[in-house]
Amino acid sequence: MVVELDLLIRVLGIVSIALSLTLVYLFIKIYKSNRSVILLGLPLGFLFLAISYVLLGVHLMITDSMITGISSSIMWLRVVTVTLGFALIAVSYFLSGKSKGGITKHNFFTISLWSSISIICVLGVLLFINPSGLASIYSFNQLFTIANLALLSYILFFIVRNLEMSEGVSNLISAPLAFAFIWLGQFSFLIWKLDGGNASLVGSQIAPIIGLVLFIRMYYIIGKGRYLPFDGQ
Repeated sequence: MVVELDLLIRVLGIVSIALSLTLVYLFIKIYKSNRSVILLGLPLGFLFLAISYVLLGVHLMITDSMITGISSSIMWLRVVTVTLGFALIAVSYFLSGKSKGGITKHNFFTISLWSSISIICVLGVLLFINPSGLASIYSFNQLFTIANLALLSYILFFIVRNLEMSEGVSNLISAPLAFAFIWLGQFSFLIWKLDGGNASLVGSQIAPIIGLVLFIRMYYIIGKGRYLPFDGQ
């Protein structure tokens, strides 16, 4: 049963990586069309989410090896990249409510490359110095999850508040629904940390997958990026 559950979590993780990278590609297309500073946070946010899924997969593969230092270091980066991803997405929505944003010449691929290199360098430093207290991540993980829920709640509040002002409400309804499933995934993970139930753990992986699928569906339904989840401002 444990082996089957572990295999299921890994498969769901691979699916999440593929869907996240697909969304990164789609948001890059939107960003390249107008180079708005506001839009830069969306592909970067989902890129960090994809990186977090990769780190989780690596963590699951080496846990059985009992290499505590490596496992804890990767887990620290995993939870930080998740929260950073949600924070970047939340910033995009926040800025969209304040102004239309300026035009930027920043190349997304350059930013992504340096972000990835930075994560690898941080991992290398953690593995080299192996500071005491790395294992504390398994206690702090709940705090990061609560922070993620707060960021996602802000995003949901922002979208729902402005949904009636948007054109094509029936199409844009997928945006809050998608984020609601991602929120549910984080909440299920928090429940799993509290009670350890397998159903909560599986739910924490399946719910965000549904959310990512809804995002991809919305992109194609509303004209391949002509509108954004925060349109109508």
